[in-house]
Amino acid sequence: MAEHRGMKLLRSRKRKPGVGDFGKFGLTDAKGEALLGIGESGLTATAQEVEAYLRGRALGTWKLSAETTSRAQPAKKKDPVEPRDEPSPVRRRAQRPARAGATETKARRRAEAPPKSPRSPAAPVLRIVAKEGSKAASAPNWHIRPAIVADAAALAVLLRQIAGARIERGDIAANIASLKRTKGGLVVAERDGVIGCCAWVVMPTIHRGLLGRLTLLLVDKRHRRSGIASAMMEPALEALASAGCGAVEAMSDIMIDNAHNFFRKRGYDQKSYRFVRALAD
Repeated sequence: MAEHRGMKLLRSRKRKPGVGDFGKFGLTDAKGEALLGIGESGLTATAQEVEAYLRGRALGTWKLSAETTSRAQPAKKKDPVEPRDEPSPVRRRAQRPARAGATETKARRRAEAPPKSPRSPAAPVLRIVAKEGSKAASAPNWHIRPAIVADAAALAVLLRQIAGARIERGDIAANIASLKRTKGGLVVAERDGVIGCCAWVVMPTIHRGLLGRLTLLLVDKRHRRSGIASAMMEPALEALASAGCGAVEAMSDIMIDNAHNFFRKRGYDQKSYRFVRALAD
């Protein structure tokens, strides 16, 4: 602010609190003449005082500029009042007399002309609302469907984007079958192949009853921020609500960028930490 006003801001050189003018400021004009906060023993103004001084100077400059501009503008001349005369008659173009036979010719042409087809109604405008987070308001070029065992190979490739996840397609196929037996489910997002997946389970608990858990929510890094994750969550939440779950919790991978904020924006609160330990064979 001082630089924009053509002034120079001085800052105390003391680096130890309580010594001299530590934390104080001063102002000079472009020629070095003291304006604010410069005393015999050093600087005396606080940052707030400097700011108030600069804002006050800015307001005064603005008022002065506004008054000068107002004075410089010539007074607008009032439009002369026109006398109230009688309205002048409207001059109508004299119609030429119709040529002989012209009326009959026009009537014959209208009779011989083919009937005009009625105008078709305008096509309804289709408004496509983009998925949340998408970059363009257009129809998605992907779709969500339930996963099948044949997706195991594609899921094995997708899951490599999770740090430490190295699972074979045979194990994935077995896990898909296990989900169905435990009232869980798995959907995938597909676009020329599998580009995302969302898995969930129903967990019976003593203190909270049936609890839904999103155990996996992953989108290929080349297709993120296009609404795919939100779309995959919809069938998961519907299935958990139908199963009688009173709440749902999500497993957020700390290695995936912005995963925590994704859930926070959708009303999820961080309630606890997750501790993991491998079991011996």
